This record gives sequence, structure tokens and C-alpha cells, in this order.
Amino acid sequence: MLSLAVIGSTACAAPSAVAVSPSGVPAFSEDMLSAEFWIRRAPSPDEVLLDAEQVAARRTRAFGPEGGLIDLKRMPTALTRAQVAGWVKDAQQTPIQAVIDEQGQPVTEAMLEELRRNAATEHIPEAAPARYGLSVRRTPLRSLPSDRRFFAAENLRDYESLQAGILFPGEPVVIAHQSADTHWLFVQTTQGPAWVRRADVAVGSADEVFSYVAKAPGRVVTGDQVRTVFTPEAPGVSEIELDMGVALPRADVAPGEPVNGASSYASWPVLLPVREQDGTLAFQSALLRRTADTAPGYLPLTRANILRQAFKFLGERYGWGHQFNARDCSGLTSEVYRSLGLFLPPNSGMQGKSAALNHRLFTASDSHAERLRAVAQAQVGDLIVVPGHVLMIIGHVDGEPYVIQDVPFAVFKDPVTQQLRKTKLNQVAVTPLLPLYADDTTLYVDAMTSLVHVTSP
Repeated sequence: MLSLAVIGSTACAAPSAVAVSPSGVPAFSEDMLSAEFWIRRAPSPDEVLLDAEQVAARRTRAFGPEGGLIDLKRMPTALTRAQVAGWVKDAQQTPIQAVIDEQGQPVTEAMLEELRRNAATEHIPEAAPARYGLSVRRTPLRSLPSDRRFFAAENLRDYESLQAGILFPGEPVVIAHQSADTHWLFVQTTQGPAWVRRADVAVGSADEVFSYVAKAPGRVVTGDQVRTVFTPEAPGVSEIELDMGVALPRADVAPGEPVNGASSYASWPVLLPVREQDGTLAFQSALLRRTADTAPGYLPLTRANILRQAFKFLGERYGWGHQFNARDCSGLTSEVYRSLGLFLPPNSGMQGKSAALNHRLFTASDSHAERLRAVAQAQVGDLIVVPGHVLMIIGHVDGEPYVIQDVPFAVFKDPVTQQLRKTKLNQVAVTPLLPLYADDTTLYVDAMTSLVHVTSP
């Protein structure tokens, strides 16, 4: 996710000699909006950069020490009041201040206190066994147990205060608590603690949950988003939204055997978790059309595939915490790599320092010249991390590095007036790196805290 500093002040800016395209982006031409433009320039675009064994090892490291993701299987089977209360407090931390509500009215402390009371921390038992579940649909993670929407300002409605991320179908959770109104479960996810709607989680045993997660992928979603086939006979698996990188196990269905009222011969049968009426976990077969953008496993990790996957999001509206059926800057990078079998942490800061990835860290002692040399040598798929934001290198033109990023604005110096100019993007966009500023005075390259070499062995 982007930090408030990036949201409020910028996303980029530029040196004075850079021509500005009609779109308001410097050093840019329309042909740069094609993945093939960059694939043609990439060295050995179809070379496999990490093989399947190396990719699997990276996934394991992502759940290890300092990897950025939480291994739920290693969590204690008994949870204490102090532990759960600490998680509830952690979950309430949000980078976006709650100033106005959806009607534009001021948010009062009394309004927030009402939501905190619904968290019912006083009812957390001294000790209780952990319970387990699987998400049954794409569902938001929330900082407090509420669907109420709060914003920092009228002109910042793209960034909702309580939005804490997303759960994709089939993701595991440890259930630690419930809200006073019983409509919300407080869960620990692989990303961290949050509230999630009770209706969107099915409760099962640890063995049921983790056995499902461990199943080999039958189909991996390689499009920006696909849906299961509409099936009125089985509403629990009908038109389920599946984002890029979601991996579903194959359903044990004989060739041509009907699934939920339709033949399976022209589709891919997959297995999805469903929630029974009593809230317990069950599994049901569903269909993905063969024409849908999916693959039988994770895509080979090549420069061409990195570019093709990233460009499938081009033009998508920016979605803070995966709002609007979309994603934000770190959601973009993590989903591209998830479709290739690599799991990245959910926020830009952790992507910049995850022990599962190779990176070069930068401090104030690194000169501008050193930073320029580093980005000049950056490869396709490398990540540029600045405070609150992450961008992906897609190649170089005349030695200048270019990125794809999910960002509110491009900010740069107008070559005529020499004044800072802000072009609203609010979408996944292609831009040059060097002309852009991270705030009103600092170029992105000078604000860079990490250059992540995701694909290096």
C-alpha cells in the first residue's frame, strides 16, 4: 500500500529537459503501453530465471524469519487473552486518519469508540483453543469490525481508513475472537491480524484447512481476475471472483462428468471451500471455463512472463487494500509474482526487506551517483521501494529506466515553467523512473530505500 505521504503529496516528479507527452507523462510514447514493446528489449526474455525447485524454496523462505508472511501452522494451538488483545490493538493501526464518513460528516471519537466496543476485547477468554477456517470468497480485511467507511479528506476517498487488505478464496485463517454483534470474526492471516465477515469464513479442523492449502495447484489464475462458471444449483461456488495468482486444487471429476448442472468437458473442474449453514467447512467442485486466463500450474519465471503478467493490470483503477475489485502498488507486484509461484509480503516496506528476496538497501550515505548506477543495472522485474510505495522495473530506453506502477500521481518539473507539475494517474501506469519525485523535493531515485532483485538466484 501507499503511505499517506505519497497519497497526500505525490508519487513522482522530473528533471527540466524531459519532454511531456499529451497524456501528461514525461519521456513517454504510446508504444510503451504494450508488453511486447518491452519484451523485445529484454535480454533473453524466455530464459527461466529460477526453476520450480528454486521458486518453491523462495515460497518457504517467505514464511520464515523476516520473510514477511506468517506461517499459521506454527502458531500456538492455545491462544491467551494477552496475545489476542495485542493482535486486536495491532489491527487497529491504520495509516489513514478517519476524519469524515461516507456522507462527508465529521467522524467523532464517540463513533470510533462504538466500533471499538464491538471488538469486545473484554470478552476475550483467559485462554482458548485456536480455531481454523478458510475464506470462501474474495473478502475485505478490516481494522475494526465494521463496514463503515471513513476517509482522511473529501478529496481522498480512494483511501478508506478501515481497509486492511483482502482475503482471496481458499486462504487460511486462525480464528481468535468474535465481535459483540457476532457478525465479525477476528482472525490471524498470513498477512497479519484483522477482522473479517463471519459469513465469508468456513470453520474447519486444522487438518482440513491446511490439507487443502497444501494441495498441488490444479489451475492457477493468470488473468487479472476471472470467475467460476455461473451455477444456480451451487450458489456457494457460482461466479466466485479469483484474482491473479490464486491457485486452486483440481476437483476429482471424471472426464465429461456434470458439475453443478453443467458438463465439465469444456471447463476445468476445481475444488473450492464452501460454508455450510452452520458455518462449518465443506468442499465443492466448481468450473473454470477453458477460455479463462488460467494455467495448469505457476507460470515459468521468465522476463517475458513478468512483463505480460504486469501489463494485464495496465489501466486498472488504483485500489487501496484491494478495494474496487482492484489492487494497490504492493498488490500489483505481489499478484504478478504469485502467478509465477513467488509469494511476496503484502506491503511495500516488507517487500523491500523480506528475507525471501535478494535486495540492496540504501541509506542517506548512498550518493545520487551510486543510486543512478544501481538503477542503470536493474533488471526486468526488479522492484524499486521508496517509503510507502513500490514500483517494478520493466526495462530501459536509451539507458533510462522505466517502471510499471499503481500510483495516484506522476509529479515532475514542467520543462517550460520549471514548476512542479502533477498528473493524476490513479491507475496502473507506465512511467520513466528518473524524472519522478517521491515528494515535493526528493526524486524517487534519491528516496529509494531498497532495490529488490526478485529473480536473482
